[in-house]
Amino acid sequence: MKKRALTAGLIALALSTTSLSAFDLKSNMLMLNAELNEVQQGFMTSNEAGVSDAIKRFAKDAKDLLGNKDKIASMLPKGKEHKANEAVNSARIIAHNVQIIQDAIANKHKQSERVRREEAQRAYTYIEHACFNCHNIVRDN
Repeated sequence: MKKRALTAGLIALALSTTSLSAFDLKSNMLMLNAELNEVQQGFMTSNEAGVSDAIKRFAKDAKDLLGNKDKIASMLPKGKEHKANEAVNSARIIAHNVQIIQDAIANKHKQSERVRREEAQRAYTYIEHACFNCHNIVRDN
């Protein structure tokens, strides 16, 4: 009887751990999406300070989640852990493009406002592409 109760408890724990990992991945992705939407909103309203604040938060959270292969692998669905490399690669692409946006905001390369805005917006679309690419690869069987 005790053995049966222990086994049932371990199964329940395993199932809840899997569910929590999936929830953590989903909630983290929703958070990244919200932050990326804030960046987009800042571009749309020409709110440079808003873009700067949102891109800093997004960059930190994207690096923390996607840049750690072991962490993201533990959150992926069973059988897809090996696709964590895609997330790490996306984290690199995101970091590079975040730097482009930050350089444009700081006018690091002494460019016109129009050129800086276009480069920052192009970098934003590359970030979106990295996200979509990772999602498509991880979701495929």
